[in-house]
Amino acid sequence: MRPRPNLLPILLLCGLAACRDTPETGARGNASSSPYTADSESRAREDGLEGTNSGAELEAPRLIPAVKNQLELMGTGSQANPENMTAYRNLVSDLVSSMQADLYRVGQADSGDFKSLSDSVLSELGGGPGSTTEGPDRSQIPQHVARMRRLIDMYQHTMRQAADKL
Repeated sequence: MRPRPNLLPILLLCGLAACRDTPETGARGNASSSPYTADSESRAREDGLEGTNSGAELEAPRLIPAVKNQLELMGTGSQANPENMTAYRNLVSDLVSSMQADLYRVGQADSGDFKSLSDSVLSELGGGPGSTTEGPDRSQIPQHVARMRRLIDMYQHTMRQAADKL
């Protein structure tokens, strides 16, 4: 007698392959952990533009306390070594980018004041590929601290205005 092959495992594999969602179709439903909208047309209509960030959380507020802490340390005259200044420069760059994204997210057009102040802050920190600049001179630190505080205040004021309009 010849053994008959068991068809059940083959049928199960075929059924699983037919039920599998493919990345090309975007048929993932609500099971995505991505902060971006799915490719399905109904999700794009409900959640926003297809492929755009659908998160409502602002980015800059979580960075502001760390920057304020650094500003306090710089304002008291503590010595800043080059490694700390590099970390601070990166933190400020991230904060400025996050602020710009948040302002764009809430639909607040920049009158030019925020852009010019943020550009000023970033240029006085120096940096960039191949840069040997170690940040502002010790004599320029009080002006830098004042500019950074003004930038943070400008951002927070604009965000409060945006919240009041809702």
